[in-house]
Amino acid sequence: MNSRRSPYVIMAVSIIVMLFTTGSEARAEIYDPKCPGVCSPVAVPDCKTLCANLGFPGSYCKGLTCCCKPKSSKPPLS
Repeated sequence: MNSRRSPYVIMAVSIIVMLFTTGSEARAEIYDPKCPGVCSPVAVPDCKTLCANLGFPGSYCKGLTCCCKPKSSKPPLS
């Protein structure tokens, strides 16, 4: 291996490893299972349909984030 390329390879590998580790931490903090989508007129499926398909009773937009209303913890009335 050429000695001139060695420092560049080490820097490239270091940057890639850094991006993978910081990227996974950022995604873990951002993800919220109650807010699975995007609120936009062009989003498919729309927020209401997305939450209904996931079994939630309703939806709302928090900025550009689609959030689903929590499921009721009450047992159904007989």
